[in-house]
Amino acid sequence: MADDDAVALMEASQGTALWLGDGTCAGGGASDAAHRYSTLTSNALGLAEANHAATGVGFATKPDIGSQVDAASKLASAGVAYVFLMAGLADSYDSLGSMRSTVAAAVRAAAKAWPKARVVVGVAPGCLTGLDDDKLGKMELVWTAIRLGAGDAGALVCDGLWKVCGSDPALCSSGRLPNDDGHALLAESIEASVREDQGEPLDQPIADLTRVVASGGGDWLSRSLRESRRREAEKREANRPTGTELSNITSKLEDVTKGQALMQAIQQQMLGHLKQQQETVEKQQRQLETQQEQLRQQQASLQSQQKQLESIVGQQGETVASLQTVTADLQKQARNTSVLLNWCNVQFGAISSYVEGYVPGSKPALE
Repeated sequence: MADDDAVALMEASQGTALWLGDGTCAGGGASDAAHRYSTLTSNALGLAEANHAATGVGFATKPDIGSQVDAASKLASAGVAYVFLMAGLADSYDSLGSMRSTVAAAVRAAAKAWPKARVVVGVAPGCLTGLDDDKLGKMELVWTAIRLGAGDAGALVCDGLWKVCGSDPALCSSGRLPNDDGHALLAESIEASVREDQGEPLDQPIADLTRVVASGGGDWLSRSLRESRRREAEKREANRPTGTELSNITSKLEDVTKGQALMQAIQQQMLGHLKQQQETVEKQQRQLETQQEQLRQQQASLQSQQKQLESIVGQQGETVASLQTVTADLQKQARNTSVLLNWCNVQFGAISSYVEGYVPGSKPALE
């Protein structure tokens, strides 16, 4: 159904059933929309239907029912009598720890968006195909958390909807999706829960029970004793639990038992997460120690290289000093050579003058 059509239907109707949830609620597995359980239930209750369910949605998925509530609340809300939140099969055991509070938050959001409507939570409507005993056991804990969270927020809970179709191939289409017959049985179960919520208890406690006791004597003491016994009998009869009360007590005991099992599972899950975190910390610590050892080795290598560099620099300093000494010696030798060359030039000049003025047979006038 298009959003515009849904808005028009909700505005025109005096009683609308708003359906939010997963692919089964959207009609997955049914031959057409007319055979999906949301439509069948709405028709049976005499309500118009507005269905905004989508495949893959759960209470703690992305997207989740909370986002569906938020989106649907932006549409016209006139005449909404029931808000059905139907999911659970797409949820994960990994979300067990926060599931109860998440469901309660979604129910409260729906109640706030449609304050005149009755919020109904359907727990895991669909088939169990492909779930082995281990996975089923874990998912039942998830569904217990959904039921308890819905109850915490005051919703009507349609519990155990996963049992309606189970893994019966005659009721399942493919995967977790029921066929037309499965949808019909789900609709009957949901309608029955709503009808029971609308009506009175099946039986009432006996509040006024009068018994006629034949009197064998007329004395005051005998009558007083019989009257006292009669009142005690009436009190015991009035306080005797009725069938409904016994059922409620049994249900509460089951809730306590399942709640304890849920808390134990959450604690075990938290311990598992804590163990994983501890192992991660230990692994990171070992990596840090390895990195620290590598750093120490690098520091030692750097110190060794620094010493080698200092040695090289020292050797270069000695070489420079030696070169400076050699250079000074060379410069001194160069100066001496220059003086010697100058002397030689003078002598050469003198010899040249003598040679030029030499007369054969004369004595040289040499100094």
